[in-house]
Amino acid sequence: MKRYVYICLGLIIAFGILPIGTGASTAPNDGINWITFDEAQKFGQDASRKYLLYFYTDWCTYCRKLEQSTFIDKEIAAYVNQNYIPVRINSEQNPKLAARYRINGVPNLRFLTPKGEDIAHWPGYIEAARFLPLLKYIQTDSYLKMGYSEFLKQP
Repeated sequence: MKRYVYICLGLIIAFGILPIGTGASTAPNDGINWITFDEAQKFGQDASRKYLLYFYTDWCTYCRKLEQSTFIDKEIAAYVNQNYIPVRINSEQNPKLAARYRINGVPNLRFLTPKGEDIAHWPGYIEAARFLPLLKYIQTDSYLKMGYSEFLKQP
């Protein structure tokens, strides 16, 4: 009986620790190179890139869908990594930060100027085909000149 208990405990420990030991995490491992909010603050005010804040929770189904489809799309990831400072924030672990940006649900994407001023937000899931034009609309400062629907009509 003791042997059976030790084998079971061994299996539980082995499979429970294995993901930690191999470096696996709940963060996306391909695609966008997310940083934490604390790391983003160390950047200071990067005069050339806007911030993309991604608020999520571990239990959020649509957050996982974003991470497993939209965010690993090669074109999306390349565009975000080149043009934005991407910040991934767990709303439950950072409730004051979520309150500061008025996050009432997840997923929630928030766009900020290089100085940290609010530009726009997108609550909920968004497909890669719809996300890339939104990224370009914000990054090119077109939001200062025209509405989003007008931007989408441009060739």
